[in-house]
Amino acid sequence: MKKEQRTLFVSAIINIIVFVLKIIGGMLFNCYALIADGIYTLSDFITDILAMIGARVGKKRANKKYPFGYGRFEYIMQVFIGILIMGVGIFIAYKSLFIDYSAPDLKILWLVVLTILLKGLSSSYLMHMGKKISSLILVSSAKESFLDVLSTIMISFAILFGQIIPSIDIVASLFIALLILYEGGKIIFDNVLLLIGEDDNNSEMKGKIKSIINQEKDIEYADSFLISCGNYYQATIQIAVDDDMTVKSLLKKELNIKKKIKRSKLGIKFIDFDVIKR
Repeated sequence: MKKEQRTLFVSAIINIIVFVLKIIGGMLFNCYALIADGIYTLSDFITDILAMIGARVGKKRANKKYPFGYGRFEYIMQVFIGILIMGVGIFIAYKSLFIDYSAPDLKILWLVVLTILLKGLSSSYLMHMGKKISSLILVSSAKESFLDVLSTIMISFAILFGQIIPSIDIVASLFIALLILYEGGKIIFDNVLLLIGEDDNNSEMKGKIKSIINQEKDIEYADSFLISCGNYYQATIQIAVDDDMTVKSLLKKELNIKKKIKRSKLGIKFIDFDVIKR
């Protein structure tokens, strides 16, 4: 969880820097599309903060009251993120229709390239860490950051063509708004599916999970809980360990189990563990 929090913190810092650069650059060089893109980057910053909150709560261990853990809080947080993103898209689209456009200064291009590089590095870092520690929130944030990169690349072309047709700025702004609306809607749709998933007592799948768990030394399969989420599953697996097992060893075994389960193609996309004493 510390790695997840640290990664999101680094991303938040980059986002606030890029936001300031875009807003100031857009105002100084008369480019509303870049200002609109800066507003989207600000939403990136806010979603990183929300994601940090969701990650902290969502990674709590399962217990008797919540046998499936607190993972659903993470999905709820993602739905709020999606709603926020769509709100930003609607705001940008609305404002785009009431701006007087003129050709932006070409000197702004160096600033645009700098923001592309910063967001590109941020997106790559988030995706790398998300895959490394199997973090849904980091992967989601990485995709959102990459969308910001694409929108800023489009702005660079709009600035060039804007020297001939100043009103091209409105096209770029509306295109950014549509990208944002699409991404927000997709995040909401995916996470709502997870939230409305149904309990599934699939004994055959539980047997396969048990056989995978028992391949690991020093741990023992106790039980598992499955939630059907459309075409895939969320699983909370209860494992029993000895008192003398270190946290480092336990985390290593959990990672190995996750890899084996995903390689087995059982259709289990999200995995959480509930550890009890043997």
